Amino acid sequence: MKSVIITDHVFPTIDLQKKVIEPAGFQLHEAKPICKTEDDVIERCGKADALLVQWAPITRRVLQSLPQVKCVVRYGIGVNNIDLKAAKELGVTVANVPGYCLEEVSNHAVAMILSLGRRIPQDHDQIVRGGWGIGPFRPIPAFSDLTLGLMGYGAIGRKMAAKAKVFGFHVIAFDPFAPDSAFNEGGVDRVDRDAILRTADIISLHCPLLPETQHMISRKTIAMMKPGVLLINTARGPLVKEEDLVEALKSGQMGGAGLDVFEEEPLPAGSPLRDFPNVILTSHAASVSERAIELLQIKAAEAVRDFLQGKRPESGLV
Repeated sequence: MKSVIITDHVFPTIDLQKKVIEPAGFQLHEAKPICKTEDDVIERCGKADALLVQWAPITRRVLQSLPQVKCVVRYGIGVNNIDLKAAKELGVTVANVPGYCLEEVSNHAVAMILSLGRRIPQDHDQIVRGGWGIGPFRPIPAFSDLTLGLMGYGAIGRKMAAKAKVFGFHVIAFDPFAPDSAFNEGGVDRVDRDAILRTADIISLHCPLLPETQHMISRKTIAMMKPGVLLINTARGPLVKEEDLVEALKSGQMGGAGLDVFEEEPLPAGSPLRDFPNVILTSHAASVSERAIELLQIKAAEAVRDFLQGKRPESGLV
């Protein structure tokens, strides 16, 4: 009987996965303790035909050491912990769950924008310290006078645009891969990357982590931005060079930031990002709702089941 092993997860139970995989005639097991390193995966997953993975590293070495594994499914959208090139060369199918949290992430990003735009974190901070009055935080422009620039116009970016427009923002977006029809349908102006950097009052990141996007927000690109710009990152931490962001927040070039993801997670205790009243920090939580977490487990399990039944997973990447 073919076997699926969960390398690591943070779910209370795996009952939802069992309900998909076991009735199809396959075994489901959890690696215990969970896998955190390459060696853990190699040691504990040797009998697997397929893996369900959250954060465990699935590197070339891991795949070469587990020749029986022919499918890897990631609990999530990003697949940065999986070596896609090695998987393709070794004939291993890789799939993810791209559509499970579109509403949650776009809602989270919009919530950060609204809060920072209305100076809520700063006002809260001063009140708990005994202060009062909105004067120190002005000017506070109307949302209808602000331009929101989206770096990435995929499924989440498109939902972001629709929601932001309800509040009156002018929305522009950069995405070299999205079709013109998507921009036309959403009523969003298609611009190049530099146009967003130079003209947006708020920049929200919705792009994958690739060699060409790592540290796309750095001292060099921040210098191109309007003074007081707000930055939102609910995508991937390493898109932003945090030391440069801290420098920009201290100088006032950056007016505030909403960060759900970080270069190192959990955010180190000594990170200076903890010290700014105009920075909202959340613990990689943008994708979370009870509905989304359930859907994530079910869709990931369905992808594994489909592969073992001889079908290509709906969200197959390799």
